[in-house]
Amino acid sequence: MTAAVTVAVAESDRLLTLPGAGAGVLTAAERRRLAAVRTERARADFVAARFLARLCVARRTGGPVRDVVLEQRCRVCAGPHGRPRVRGARGGVSFSYADGVVAASAAEHPVGIDIERLPGPAARDGAPGPDPSGYGHVLTRGEIDRIRGSPAPHSAFLRLWVRKEALVKLTAEGLPAMAGVDLSHLPLRPAGQARPYRLGRRLLYDLSDVPSDVVGAVAVTVPGTRAGFGPTAASGMQSLTFDDLIDTLSLPGVEP
Repeated sequence: MTAAVTVAVAESDRLLTLPGAGAGVLTAAERRRLAAVRTERARADFVAARFLARLCVARRTGGPVRDVVLEQRCRVCAGPHGRPRVRGARGGVSFSYADGVVAASAAEHPVGIDIERLPGPAARDGAPGPDPSGYGHVLTRGEIDRIRGSPAPHSAFLRLWVRKEALVKLTAEGLPAMAGVDLSHLPLRPAGQARPYRLGRRLLYDLSDVPSDVVGAVAVTVPGTRAGFGPTAASGMQSLTFDDLIDTLSLPGVEP
């Protein structure tokens, strides 16, 4: 049975050493957006995230990475941004990047992924953390109270933030819509990939195979699931290692 969602997290610079991982994998629209990116770090992350997304799709389909075409079109202004999709396919795809680390996901149904880097120890230890009241347009009262009551407010805030961002990318409804989605009942510690949170027809996973200073989450739509917490036969997250990514490129007919 194909997993509900395929996920990969990698360091941008290492990923870009793989065959076919340059800007040549991008579409003309993606290259135009890349030309507007100002810093080398951001440019590398931009390319790496989109290459990783293509690898996740190819891993699921068994098709060539070079044939995976990503498109983005805003539902409001029709600009080349917004939730990505795979041309000619019904499945969902998503990606995220955070200062040298990229993440991507692919699924049969809509999916959203987000990662963030934690602040350094000097900014974390003993610091009060961000003022959650300033995020009342996206956080519920209960979530704000959870952050304020946490002994590690920076980590608590980012854990909630990536979960909400993953849901935003899944639904394409925008952050303000998340103000009505209360996740304060979920533990702030990361759950294992075999224990997704079930939110109606959505599964929300915390990413565990990430660097120690990175937090992340992925959300996917799975028809037929019910609200709750725990493993479900209809789910399953396939987390790709770097060796898996190399193997994907070496499969017959899959090379870029």
